[in-house]
Amino acid sequence: MGYPSRASEFPNDNLDISSGARWLSEALTGAATPELPRQPEPLSSTVHEPMPSERFVLCFEDDEPDFEGPLDVQLTAEGPVVVVRSADPQPEIPTPLPLRHFETALVQALMARGASRAAALVPKLLRLQSLPPDSLSPELADSLRSRGYLEENHRYSEKFRSLWGAWASVLEGSSEDLSACGATTLDGVGAQLLAALLTVPATRAEELRRELRKAGIAAFGVLEAA
Repeated sequence: MGYPSRASEFPNDNLDISSGARWLSEALTGAATPELPRQPEPLSSTVHEPMPSERFVLCFEDDEPDFEGPLDVQLTAEGPVVVVRSADPQPEIPTPLPLRHFETALVQALMARGASRAAALVPKLLRLQSLPPDSLSPELADSLRSRGYLEENHRYSEKFRSLWGAWASVLEGSSEDLSACGATTLDGVGAQLLAALLTVPATRAEELRRELRKAGIAAFGVLEAA
């Protein structure tokens, strides 16, 4: 650490920023005496002792949203702070190509007829996912119930679950057994579902089946070259 110099700086009128002395004379005539700047405060040599660890319990309110992933606890002067780290994103399972092709053919057929609301339901229907109550118009809900796809409260019927589950296994490649599909064909199943989603008579299914066949939906699978 250095010491203030007795050599004056010019101009030297602020001892807080000047390291040299300021020379003063209290009388008009007489010897001048130096006034040195204040010494800087020495750095603190206090050693902080580590705080003893204490156990604590994390409590979450019932109305707080659920979360997944590990917790990071950061210690601050005010206390522990909990940081929720996002869990590693789960890899998205790709939809098998035949199933995606079948889904796309249904959606395009519906969109071509302006049935965008029904088209939005296709991915959920083919995955047997829950249908939000406000996603179905009364007419569409009645159509799906009367043709055996839904039961009350928008629940899937056991008949549809069983039949479509068998076809989905074939399209996903997890099964090659078509016996569970009974006497149905894939293009026929798709055409009947389209007729129900379009709320048109079941007699229109044959017309819709021909359209699906042009899109590559065959009787027992999907044509790769379509």
